[in-house]
Amino acid sequence: MSKNLEAKKVVVSEIEEKIEKCQSMVIVEYKALTVEQVTALRAKCRANGVDYCVLKNTLVKRALKNKGIEMDEKLLEGPNAFVFGNNDPISAPKMIKEFITGIEKDKKKSPLTIKAGIMDGAVQSVEEVKALADILPKDQLIAKIMGCLNSQVTALAYVLKAYVDKQNEAAAE
Repeated sequence: MSKNLEAKKVVVSEIEEKIEKCQSMVIVEYKALTVEQVTALRAKCRANGVDYCVLKNTLVKRALKNKGIEMDEKLLEGPNAFVFGNNDPISAPKMIKEFITGIEKDKKKSPLTIKAGIMDGAVQSVEEVKALADILPKDQLIAKIMGCLNSQVTALAYVLKAYVDKQNEAAAE
């Protein structure tokens, strides 16, 4: 075998490993990204445990096929970057959406476009990826649930205390 083919097989196996380890993956098309924007995006991704990689589409197709993930061939055309969320399923979509909205706040068109996502071996549409990005982080969801539970218990305690106080007043008379 040629050295080039061996090198490609190694890269495909590395991509397969990334796909296996990640909890979610987002495929984005990048056009006209400046060096400053790419540097800022990579730094933000690194800080949040997300991998931003530019990989060859053909090698990603091969890795996805080897993992049994069927994807529309058109999604893997053009200049694509792949964002792997390793910490939780919403980290990659959230990072990309925050980056896109940050650029669009300056009244500029974002050079990044979400094309698709992959989670648990299933391909997700753009809308599903954006919906994932809108989910609150795990610690905030737990805090909300605990707040709801705590408020119900607190309300019950106030009602019971008022009842006991009323009984004590009636007994004192």
